[in-house]
Amino acid sequence: MDLKRRGCPRVPVAEHLTSIRIEETRGVVREREPVRIGVPIPRGMVADALDCSLTGPHGEELPHQCRLLARWPDRSVKWLLVDALVSVAAGQQFDLSLWRHPGGGTPAPQGLTLQRSGDSVLIETGAAECRIDARSGGGVPSVRFGDEGLISGGRLVLRMADGAERLPRIRRIEVEEVGPVRATVCIEVDFDLGRSRASLFLRSRLSFFAGTAVVRQEVLVRNSRAALHPGGVWDLGDPGSLRFADLSLHLACAQPVREMSWSIGDAGSGQRGSWPGVVIYQDSSGGENWDSPNHIDASGALSARHRGYRVTAAGARGPEILDEGDRASPFAQAMVGGGWVAVTVEGFWQNFPKALRVGRESLSVGLFPGESAAGFELQGGEQKRHVVWWELGLPRQVPSVSALRYPLQVSLDPDWVERSRTVPWFAAPTPDEDSRCTGYVASIVDGPNSFVRKRERVDEYGWRSFGDLYADHEAVHHRGPKPLVSHYNNQYDFVFGALSQFLRTGDGRWWALLKDAAQHTIDIDIYHTQEDRAAYNGGMFWHTDHYKEAATCGHRTYSRHNGGSGYGGGPSNEHNYTSGLLLYYYLTGDPEAAAAVRELAHWVIAMDDGGLNLFGLVDAGPTGLASRTVDDDYHGPGRGAGNSVNAVLDAYHLARERCFLVKAEELIQRCIHPADDIGQHKLDEPEYRWSYLVFLQVLGKYLDLKQELGEMDYGFHYAREGLVHYARWMALNEVPYKAVLHKMLIPTETWPAQDIRKCHVFHLAAKWSAPGDRESFAERAGYFFGRCLNDLLSFETAYLTRPLVILSVYGHAHAYYCRHGAGLQRDWKHDHCFGQPAGFVPQRARVGGELRRKLRMARAELVRLLRDKGGSLRRRSPGSS
Repeated sequence: MDLKRRGCPRVPVAEHLTSIRIEETRGVVREREPVRIGVPIPRGMVADALDCSLTGPHGEELPHQCRLLARWPDRSVKWLLVDALVSVAAGQQFDLSLWRHPGGGTPAPQGLTLQRSGDSVLIETGAAECRIDARSGGGVPSVRFGDEGLISGGRLVLRMADGAERLPRIRRIEVEEVGPVRATVCIEVDFDLGRSRASLFLRSRLSFFAGTAVVRQEVLVRNSRAALHPGGVWDLGDPGSLRFADLSLHLACAQPVREMSWSIGDAGSGQRGSWPGVVIYQDSSGGENWDSPNHIDASGALSARHRGYRVTAAGARGPEILDEGDRASPFAQAMVGGGWVAVTVEGFWQNFPKALRVGRESLSVGLFPGESAAGFELQGGEQKRHVVWWELGLPRQVPSVSALRYPLQVSLDPDWVERSRTVPWFAAPTPDEDSRCTGYVASIVDGPNSFVRKRERVDEYGWRSFGDLYADHEAVHHRGPKPLVSHYNNQYDFVFGALSQFLRTGDGRWWALLKDAAQHTIDIDIYHTQEDRAAYNGGMFWHTDHYKEAATCGHRTYSRHNGGSGYGGGPSNEHNYTSGLLLYYYLTGDPEAAAAVRELAHWVIAMDDGGLNLFGLVDAGPTGLASRTVDDDYHGPGRGAGNSVNAVLDAYHLARERCFLVKAEELIQRCIHPADDIGQHKLDEPEYRWSYLVFLQVLGKYLDLKQELGEMDYGFHYAREGLVHYARWMALNEVPYKAVLHKMLIPTETWPAQDIRKCHVFHLAAKWSAPGDRESFAERAGYFFGRCLNDLLSFETAYLTRPLVILSVYGHAHAYYCRHGAGLQRDWKHDHCFGQPAGFVPQRARVGGELRRKLRMARAELVRLLRDKGGSLRRRSPGSS
């Protein structure tokens, strides 16, 4: 029947976009389990997030919601955050289908509702009714399940070392998102510590899901004060730290607990009984190196007291040990009234110390548990997040939180990601790729050199360390009974490399590594304060010191145990990695990742603002701290400027605020010129100038953004001509690093790994150059790719952490440009005149020059006055002629 002829509108046919792979890997049945993943969308394909829908393996529409994360310049959707509730049989895997509905899809049925009234928020999921009341002060809702009021509320309690308890004060309640299947409420509180300007900030995010009584609670705790860091060292025990004995989340049961049960994990034990109370406590990782010097307090004493976990019950003669072992991934359940309450914690043993407690009237989660004999120190500007899952149910129901300890594995089609052109130089794997490169990078997750195995060597676990990588390249020459402890702190952006490999392979081992690394970087490696100097506030700490023990500095680079005259420092522009955090935000929707990208970009702008320090009284121009590399006087192309430009470009992608792009162009034009005398930079001295390659790589990212925006203006052609100018110099002068190892202070395997950057730069130059240079640039790219692998794999130390990370980030870029390079090239004509290089003088030198100029003027004026005074006296002298 012709609908148009009958006057009926034609119903558009839905268009299949891509598939989302779901895998159940733990042998557990899942019912309506929440899953979330960001999906990249090619430019111009989807106008609005509401145009999309999700179906299951048999074409059935799933409970889902789609939310916009990023747009293309034409306002079409670039990144789409998809939430769904999925039921899966044990061991099953299948594909979900994402569809586009031209003209708008059918609105998804409302599975949950949220109402706000004053200081109260009511969420009805269809299975439970949850009320958050600001007057309770605890940040935990009261919950009704059917006719049963099972949780009457809850509280977060901070106990200080002297035993005094501090209760939170709610500052703000915000509904962050609400949709058909998921709603999130954010509660911000602080604890008044009773001292001048001393408080502990806490943010609790509660997520609720349609048709379930499951609640996900993410608790972030932060010490927003600055560290004092005397002499530029950052050890534990700093006066800016906050010390406390316990921080716990308590869920108050509406009725007495009549029975309780607990389970340790898949291979662990479990019991049910009516004890007065049960505590599951993890004191250390339980690994072979549980007593590693990684776990020391400010005095250097070991903070862990025993290996692994213990389960104890209150008895007439004191605590009775019910169970003990190495590693617990527990959940606990309390029978209350006509139902039950169950709770678990993500990464329980990995983020030790941790505790789950069940008492007669409550369930409790020891985020920083008082069972630890060592207590806790949260350094200035340091934060930590914990994720707690809790659930309500009826007696015959099986708690699903036991399965949520091991979430479903979710991944995307690599070919779709490549087609979307949203991830820089992303190439789906193909059979014709160089197997040496793919096999080398795969060793990060598989085999004797995997990062998980390396983690065990120094026991890179515990709430402060888990998620970081063991920097084993720093320990090659170490000799001693215990391995040298050195922390990696996301050097060269491992998070981005691991995300790229996850998108290429769908391998859940990559996801586990990158998720933990991203959260560690966000929480521990960034200095979350605005109370220190502008050059440090919101910055990222370096990896810990080269070839030295981390000692008591935690993850903050400089320790007094390693120092000497002139030793120390703080966050600087040469260690600032944002691209992995931005991509992590796009794939997860984690608002803390987005906030970290903005924080690091604002740090770049603030550190370069001369008006924010005392020198600004004389000269408020740019400090140069955002563009220096190695020393204060070098402001040519280098990784300091390159990382600064990269950070503000990532912030522009995230926020589309023009100030970030303006800063990027300012720094580019400060550090490079299309007519530079490159020889003056001494780039053939790689020990101090190798990182000019980082800057040239970031120029490629800037050019991609400008092309995406359609801005082929002065700034675009300035950067493009500068990139090609330096690439021509490279084609004539650059050689593989193995050929010049005699120039290096420490000739390691990392040098040939850095040759992959030369390959990348030559590919970029081929893309942005005139036709006459393209063939030679492409040839040099292939040459350095081959030499990088040959030279790197010739080292016995090739499989150390640092070179593996570098290849995880850039190894597949060669495949991308070989596949797409010819189609990316254009004829780049322009009529701009760029003049001659002007050079940049940093603020300190400008102020010094100005003070010296004024001093010379004052001295000359003084001499003139004295001379005039002397002449006047001589004229007045009686014997003068």
